[in-house]
Amino acid sequence: MSNKIEIGINQRIPIGLLEMSIQAVLEGTGTPEYFYELAATEYHGENRIKKATYVMNRLTHRNPLMPFLQEHKEEVLAGLRNKPSHTLILSGIINSAYSFGYDLTEILGKYLHVQEQVPTHLLSAKLAEKYGSNRSLPNAMNCIIPMHIEAGLFHRPYPGFFELRKAENYSPLAFEVYRRSFLQHNPALPHDAEITDYAYFEFVQL
Repeated sequence: MSNKIEIGINQRIPIGLLEMSIQAVLEGTGTPEYFYELAATEYHGENRIKKATYVMNRLTHRNPLMPFLQEHKEEVLAGLRNKPSHTLILSGIINSAYSFGYDLTEILGKYLHVQEQVPTHLLSAKLAEKYGSNRSLPNAMNCIIPMHIEAGLFHRPYPGFFELRKAENYSPLAFEVYRRSFLQHNPALPHDAEITDYAYFEFVQL
């Protein structure tokens, strides 16, 4: 019996669709029917549309951060219109919904702290130590990585390599969303812990 952890994501969601689905949920119009319609604008075939609908639902309605986002609705919507804040809010939402996204970000941050570029094969090897090296691993990487790149968290200068980007001039709310996505995966830490030395925050200019 395998002791590898389930990855959970098998469909990339374009950042534009993610933003629209977040906005819809915050405004009370994010129904399953609406998510299906959104997915159908990007994907063809019932199976792919249903997969995308499921992922959008997990990123929004079922996201552990959603109560906090709803409590700060206006600040979140304003942050999505500001590029630096947009990056931290969206990447925080992705990583809150998927542990795989969190782990990928943490590993990249660790290696980008000491080198200018990280090759895909190194990232894949490190993720395989936790998730296994079956076909679902590269598939999941091909879902999560483009989402983070499109959100602006890090950069792929050419195929097979990743480089650091630093979010600057972001709102306090955007940083709090990103910080909470970290704390969710580190429940032993107190809520007011000093966390900015962790590799997860390598992408943020503090």
